[in-house]
Amino acid sequence: MNLIRTNAPDARLSKDLRFLQETCNEYDHISFSFPLEEECICCLLYENERLLSALIAFFTDSDTMECYGCTLPGERQKGHFTVLLKELVNDYPDCDFLFPVYDNCRDGIKTLQAMEASFCYTEHFMERSIPVSAKSGLEEENKERKDLTISYHKNSDDQICYEFFKDKEAVGMCSLDIQEKSAYLFGFEISEPLRGQGLGTACLGLFLKTYTSQTIYLQVSGDNLPAVALYQKAGFKIRESLSYYLY
Repeated sequence: MNLIRTNAPDARLSKDLRFLQETCNEYDHISFSFPLEEECICCLLYENERLLSALIAFFTDSDTMECYGCTLPGERQKGHFTVLLKELVNDYPDCDFLFPVYDNCRDGIKTLQAMEASFCYTEHFMERSIPVSAKSGLEEENKERKDLTISYHKNSDDQICYEFFKDKEAVGMCSLDIQEKSAYLFGFEISEPLRGQGLGTACLGLFLKTYTSQTIYLQVSGDNLPAVALYQKAGFKIRESLSYYLY
């Protein structure tokens, strides 16, 4: 066995990571992807020229690392992932390690349970297709909202920022990351003093009426039940759920 540690995987290592990622996604029926930003720590376990297991981590704050790992399906339960985890823990003994895992990935859940990692929270990935087959539940509620307007500007070629106004006063905002076949909605918020007045519902409805170009997806905490309910009313459906475990 050969353990490789790097912060900048070269073309060969990156190709091996993509193959491992795609193989695990097909086997586990998930859409897992390794974060390969420059600040990531990559621990890779090889046998000859074959990548068996990988663990990639990055700091989310000074004492917490978010970790992404997977092992080839035929090589699981052989201790490969344990070797990589020990490498990381030995180097960062005072860190907490946060592991995201898809709820339908049985092997991943079993591994975290065997590690005695503690469940923290769940994130839902929600999607709204364009065109929406059924009318949004927000449409009727927003018919009489003549006091709301929306404006937008481009932060870059692939990012748009929207701002909401009530009687010409700014009340909230959201942003879109435009991708090839879809758009990622993030940063949707209403000004704190104005919350609880139905503006979230009204502004989201106005945004969806304005933007009709692509399928939209977003990420929301499973603990934020009002937000989940709002997005569902707007036609978003939960496509995947990702749970986070602390080790």
